[in-house]
This record gives sequence, structure tokens and C-alpha cells, in this order.
Amino acid sequence: MESFNDKKLGALFILLGSLEFYLFTNIAEFVQPVYSVSHNSISHLGIATDPFIFNGAIIVLGILEVTGAYFFRKYSLPFSIFMLLGGIGSAGVGVFNEHYGLIHLFFALLAFLFGSGASYIILVKERKVVTFIWAILGTISILALIFFSIGIVGKDPFFYFGLGEGGMERLIMIPEILWAIGFTSSILFEK
Repeated sequence: MESFNDKKLGALFILLGSLEFYLFTNIAEFVQPVYSVSHNSISHLGIATDPFIFNGAIIVLGILEVTGAYFFRKYSLPFSIFMLLGGIGSAGVGVFNEHYGLIHLFFALLAFLFGSGASYIILVKERKVVTFIWAILGTISILALIFFSIGIVGKDPFFYFGLGEGGMERLIMIPEILWAIGFTSSILFEK
């Protein structure tokens, strides 16, 4: 039998991580003298004028995701594993900034792919109407990740659909953050 308290504690850690990351990513954008949300990658904030804001926020996100994953292990081991890998990816993005090239991209792929993919595990486990919405958000993130990757590898901005590299990357990140906030909030407020 799963521990109800563990599930809520896991939800709290992931919710706090998602909220602080979204907040501090925006703050990092605001304080950069020359930064384009459309043209610069999100990770560019980790090498910009004040890199500690973004790098610190994404490392904290990773730590809170890994911690949350631990508490979700009784709820769903596959979900816990996806969140663990996504959390490792998030923390790795902050530790190995864009200057680390392929290592950075590997951790970003872990964060994006497993963070978004976790929404499908919830869909299979719970089968509520709202879980379909979370899976749709996860699907948007994964499709955006595919187009983003094709654009990066092929150096072809066509695959960004006019959003630019940074805009397309946000189309990966924002739906992932939204479903995580929705899912964890629903757990925290269930009776």
C-alpha cells in the first residue's frame, strides 16, 4: 500500500522545484542586458552576465526532482525513475553549462525527455480526464524537442516555426513545467 504522506511530500518537492525554476529563469532573463527569448537558448542564461541565477535555479530544480522521485517510489516506480532521470538531467544542465557542449546537451536531453515522458506514466496509472491534459502537455514538449533537435543538428531554423531557437526550447520547457505544477498541485489538494 502506498504511503499517502510520501506521495504528498514528493509532490511538494517537485512543485517547489518547478515553481522556483520558472520564477528564477524569468528573473535571469530580466537582468540580462542583451538577451532574446526568441533567439537565445534557455541555457544561454547559464553563461550570461549573471549565470549563477539560472545555474543555481536549475540545480535546485534537479535536487528537488530527485528528492521528489524518492518519495514517489511507492506511488509508481516507473514515474519515480523518470523523475529521477529528469532531475539528474536538470542538475547536470546547471553544473555543465553550454560551454561543455555535448555533455550539456546530454543532460538537457535527459531533463526534457524524461520530464515530459513522466506525464504518460501518470496517464496510464490514473486515467482521469485531467491526466489526458497533462499527457497532451507532455506530447507538446516531446514534439517540440524533436523539432528543436532537428533544427539544432541540421542548423535549419525552419524547424523552429518562426519561434527562434529560444522560443522553440521554451515550447519544450513551459508545457513540461505546467503539467508538473498541475499534477503536483492536484496531489497536494486532494482529500
